Amino acid sequence: MMPNQNTLKYALPGLMIAAFVLGFLPLLQKMAIRWDSGDNSYCYLMVPLFLYLCWEKKNEFHFGQFSWSLWGLVPVLLSILVMIAGELGSMETLLYIGIWGCAVGIMFILYGLRLRQLLFPLLILAFIVPMPPFVNRLLTFNLKLAASSLSVALLRIAGVSVLQDGNIIDLGITQLQVVDACSGLRYFVPLILMALLFGYFYCKRLWQKIVLLLVVPPLSIVVNGLRIFATGMLHVWGRPELAENFFHDFSGWIVFMFAGAVLFGVSMILKRFGAASDAEPVGDAGGRVVKPMIPAAVTIVLCLLFVGSGYALQSLPSAANLPARKSFDSFPMRIGDWQAKRSYLSEDILNSLWADDYITATYFRDDLPNSIQLLIPFYEYQGTRHTAHAPQSCMLGGGWAMIGSRDHTFQTENGKLLTLRTAIWQKGDTRLLGSYFFFQRGRVIVSPWMNKYWLMIDAFTQRRTDGALVRVEMTLAPNQSREEAYRILEEFVKRVFAVLPEYVPL
Repeated sequence: MMPNQNTLKYALPGLMIAAFVLGFLPLLQKMAIRWDSGDNSYCYLMVPLFLYLCWEKKNEFHFGQFSWSLWGLVPVLLSILVMIAGELGSMETLLYIGIWGCAVGIMFILYGLRLRQLLFPLLILAFIVPMPPFVNRLLTFNLKLAASSLSVALLRIAGVSVLQDGNIIDLGITQLQVVDACSGLRYFVPLILMALLFGYFYCKRLWQKIVLLLVVPPLSIVVNGLRIFATGMLHVWGRPELAENFFHDFSGWIVFMFAGAVLFGVSMILKRFGAASDAEPVGDAGGRVVKPMIPAAVTIVLCLLFVGSGYALQSLPSAANLPARKSFDSFPMRIGDWQAKRSYLSEDILNSLWADDYITATYFRDDLPNSIQLLIPFYEYQGTRHTAHAPQSCMLGGGWAMIGSRDHTFQTENGKLLTLRTAIWQKGDTRLLGSYFFFQRGRVIVSPWMNKYWLMIDAFTQRRTDGALVRVEMTLAPNQSREEAYRILEEFVKRVFAVLPEYVPL
């Protein structure tokens, strides 16, 4: 092959990859922001690890031989549709699944069915997608409680008098709060990855790989429970400084390395059981005779797809069709018999809320012991990292425990049925009756999933994605019944709902 032909051979895949990066650069930047959070920092290792796993197959795969399979366009197109749905429905995880899908599609175009020899590297590459927030929240909550319960049991075995209230561990001399960062989630996903890698390199049987994966959940709970136990003992011994700052982070690293060593030991034990499976067939050497115009045509189509869809994803969210509305600056500070005191959110909270306008105020009544905190963030348009989200994660992250939840339906003053999602939250001796609903273009929605669905529908049919989250939280008096609290909250929400359309357009 002549040098200029060889250059062209590699220039076309390079051009596809460059267009992919250029077109989806804003999405890649969003993904990097997610990677920067402590629980997702392992994602930075996935691309180098994927490249290493591919490099290891260089002798049998022949990466320089291209097939230019047109079937690879199918996963690319599907991935772009997934990204559009993710942007319109403000489901950030779908954007990152689409990024991974496009990468798979590019490789399918280049290598065709030979790509099945790279299934495991592609599985590892899929870990560039951070876990969805609701999965992250669920795992964090359960791992946190399990590790707290184990550490309390160990402290009692050691003779320490200790009480547990959810994720709060009361040692008498101090209280330890097992926060999200200490839930063990930072161990869980990296240990899953480690189990997959140990299974790939050392355990050839499927049952051995499954056993390795099943070891991860209890192992992550045990090692984190031991870490919390050690922290408690340091407080009991009067050396709390050894459980903070550098020592806290260093102990986390030590615990993770210990967990990795245990997992490696298990894989070595499993390796001794059962004969190794037969070696995988090498497959063909790759490459197909194709018409000279096919690679150039496919490259042009992909470049246009990547750049065009990347531009469309940035321009889809828009406030162009937003109807006229009042600013929340004029929101009434007196609603019925309730008198309010307006407050303002800090810059950090505003940055995480992503709202274009908001009202937050605390309402009181002279004849009631309750106070009601009202928060309504409004969004002129909604897309990823600029959308209303249900408050459960904020409450759990603030140390509140949910002790009851239900949907509560009642009739408003104009005869409309209104459904609130309500929950009883508790932290220490304080109880809150919290409720929320999404108010999107005249709809009252309590399900975050239905909210995403209507965002996508209205984006296409109305060219609108504006809306708000209405969040109402009322403190409960010590002996106040839930039914009485529901009645008071219902009456307040009725009055708020009557003025809401002036500030959140129908």
